[in-house]
Amino acid sequence: MRFRFCWDVDCPDWLLAEIATLSKLTSVKLRLMAGSVAKSIFGEPLSHDVITKLATDAKISECECSAGVAAVRWVLVSGAGAGVGAAVLDSELQQLGLPREHAAAITRVYTTHLPALTQHLKDTSLRAGGETEFDCHVVGVDVSGGEVEGKQQQQQQVEVKPIIQLMVQEKEHSPTTTTTTATTLTLTPTQLNALVQELGEARQLMESMH
Repeated sequence: MRFRFCWDVDCPDWLLAEIATLSKLTSVKLRLMAGSVAKSIFGEPLSHDVITKLATDAKISECECSAGVAAVRWVLVSGAGAGVGAAVLDSELQQLGLPREHAAAITRVYTTHLPALTQHLKDTSLRAGGETEFDCHVVGVDVSGGEVEGKQQQQQQVEVKPIIQLMVQEKEHSPTTTTTTATTLTLTPTQLNALVQELGEARQLMESMH
C-alpha cells in the first residue's frame, strides 16, 4: 500500500516496526517527544540527556526511545518534504496502526512546526554548502573514425571531439579555517549537453514545487 507521506511508495518496514513502540507511549508523552524532535530538526540536535529523560518519563528503554525518536523524525521530515496536509498524515498514520490519539498528537506537532520544517528543508536540500565556484575548459580531444562507403572506394571518416573538464569547487568557512573541496568531471560534448538538459529539468521540477 502506498502512502503520500512516504512519497507515494510503501512504508519502510523499519518504520512499521516502530509503530508498536510509539503505541506504548501515552498520547501526551508522544506529543512531548514529537515536539522535542521537531525542534531538533531545525535547531540543536537532541542530547543524550534528553533521550534519557524521554525514556524515563515514558517508561521505555533508551534503545526503544532512540528508535522512536528516529521514527518520529522520519515521519515529520518525510511528510513536510512530500508536502502532505495534516489530515492526510493523520489518516495515514492510523492506517499504519497508530492509535487515533497518538496519530493526532504527532499531527498536532506537525501542524505547529510545518512552516519551519518546510523552510529548513528548502534551505538544506539539494544545494552545496558554502561558496561554490565553477570552471570549465577543454583538456583534450577524442578522435574516432568510421568507414564511409563511396561509389568507387571506401573512405575513412575522422571525427574530432573536444574533451571538456568541469570543476566544481566548494569553500566551507569556519571561525578558524577555510576548507576547499573540488569535484572534477570529464565529459564529451554529448554528455555535457545531456547534463545541462537534465539539470534544467530538475530546476523546473523544483520551481514547480514552490
